[in-house]
Amino acid sequence: MIIFTDLDGTLLNHHSYEYQAVLPVLQHLKSLNVPVILNSSKTLTELDEWQIKLELNTPIIAENGGVMRISSSQEPFKKVQLGVCYSHIRSVLNALRAETQWQFEGFGDWSLAEVMNHTQLHSNQALKAMEREASEPIVWLDSDANFNAFKARLSEQNLTLKQGGRFYHVMGHHDKATAMKVLLNQFYDVPTSQVVVALGDSENDRDMLDFADYPVVIPNDGANIFNYPSFFKITQTAPEGWLEAIDKLLAIPNLAHPTHP
Repeated sequence: MIIFTDLDGTLLNHHSYEYQAVLPVLQHLKSLNVPVILNSSKTLTELDEWQIKLELNTPIIAENGGVMRISSSQEPFKKVQLGVCYSHIRSVLNALRAETQWQFEGFGDWSLAEVMNHTQLHSNQALKAMEREASEPIVWLDSDANFNAFKARLSEQNLTLKQGGRFYHVMGHHDKATAMKVLLNQFYDVPTSQVVVALGDSENDRDMLDFADYPVVIPNDGANIFNYPSFFKITQTAPEGWLEAIDKLLAIPNLAHPTHP
């Protein structure tokens, strides 16, 4: 079994970012040789910090599959860029806004204080969130009709728009599942028979969940209800819901240690 998990609203509570409760379970999974891979809209810099806090040494998938960091005996830290570069995304957005006067704002428009206000992050965490490489989180402040036109114009520029828990994410043609496939097929030494588990809580987790053998949805406590056929019905929000999901997964016979004929 290999576990891919979203972070905010899935492993971490959206408001408190509490994580101490999951540490013993992560250590237990490590003792079972079950990799836990963070697959998030967060930046690599943010996820580097969470890797340390969560005591993980597995690959990282950041910015909705736009960039990932892998490690091996040959290359301890190798970054793989799957999405278009951040500067290009900002250039397209600035040109569209200047041409159309559509009202939207993104991380690249905000000061550190504004990013802190929109994300509820402390200053050092907000600075890490601003170190973007392959996506731009935005808030849309215009009409629904213009929003549809905005998506169409992004498509003309070979960009997509993905809804997340707090923001829309402007990025290239990649998603969390794209990076999972590249990681498993090219870089990560796992058997082809390995069972893939994915845990998420919002629309931008859909592709990751679709790719998994066992997709598990953690209920979120926000306004955006995510309807997806979860393999298990999880009753609690993060982090308790994540722990509930792992308990149910480990109760499946032979899932952590599959038998082979």
